[in-house]
Amino acid sequence: MNLQQRTAALLQVVDAYRARRCAELLEPATAQARLLKREALRTARGRVHTAIEEQRKRIAAEVGAAQARLATERRLRAQRSATATLAQAWEPLRAALRARWRDAATRARWIDTQLARARTALPRGAWQVRHPPDWPQAEREAARSLLAAHGIIAEPIADAAIEAGLRVRAGNNSLDFTLDGLLAERAALEGRLLQLLTEAP
Repeated sequence: MNLQQRTAALLQVVDAYRARRCAELLEPATAQARLLKREALRTARGRVHTAIEEQRKRIAAEVGAAQARLATERRLRAQRSATATLAQAWEPLRAALRARWRDAATRARWIDTQLARARTALPRGAWQVRHPPDWPQAEREAARSLLAAHGIIAEPIADAAIEAGLRVRAGNNSLDFTLDGLLAERAALEGRLLQLLTEAP
């Protein structure tokens, strides 16, 4: 074998060693690179997932807060509307009750109903029945006779402070069936008016 052939053979051995050694170094490096790449992708996906979840939670919180503000605003608007409606309805209610007192038929029902309530709530005996000065004498006498039939001695007393209805007193007990007495529980009446307004077609 001549020098050229020996050199070529030696170069082949060196090339084979270099190729083998490169393969020995490259395979673990390539495997490690693949592993690092997979880990980096997994970490990146995790970060993206976390960021998306945080964004979703933030958006959900903002939407929830906006819905709560909207619900609050709707409730406040409904309350303002109800307050305005009740303010407008209060004087017509008083006027309607005054008109019922001025009408003889509805006044008679008013008196009969309230005296029947008084008979169940107050003790028998002497009563003071305060009334508006314009309550007709004949109706006063009829009420007095009705109460006398139930063992009650009624003393009608005209009271200029009463514009409609009666205030009945027996001893220390008193029932106020006057216009102001009937409207004294304003909150309860307004609640009932609102209920009637919402039930109306």
